[in-house]
Amino acid sequence: MLNLGPDYIQKFNAQYEGGKFIKAVILTEDPSVPTLTYWADNEEGITYQGHAYTPLRMRWDSIKTSGSMTIEGATITVSNLGGYAVKYIKELDISGNGVALQLLHLDLLNSFTVPWQRYGKVISIQADQNAVVFTVGRQLSRNYLPRKVFLQSEFPGLTSEVPKIFG
Repeated sequence: MLNLGPDYIQKFNAQYEGGKFIKAVILTEDPSVPTLTYWADNEEGITYQGHAYTPLRMRWDSIKTSGSMTIEGATITVSNLGGYAVKYIKELDISGNGVALQLLHLDLLNSFTVPWQRYGKVISIQADQNAVVFTVGRQLSRNYLPRKVFLQSEFPGLTSEVPKIFG
């Protein structure tokens, strides 16, 4: 564990407080042979931790940037310009496969900082001529809740009946 002084942290934050955050996705295409593909919402490809991220314009909705995320799925929308996205999902069924969502800072790709990252699975896929919408979330089986779930019925101070997963 690094123990950095407040002067270093202040200088580091001042140097990198601007810049650009990039949405990135690591998709498990084939769980049986752990085949991963890396995508980044950037004009050109990037390299992070030795992995080449292919440029892909995407839009994220209903994704929380706090330490918790609702159990309902978030969506990632990808343009179907040229029909490439629909062709991809017709050639490869990724339903139920694992996915990691990341927020990377373009200026910090080669630093020791840890990016924001959440894991989930591809719950569903919807497509039309314009776009492909992937619903990503936590798949929970019937009558089963993961560890670290807090309900309002147990803790009246919570503001919603929507279960939250922490961690």
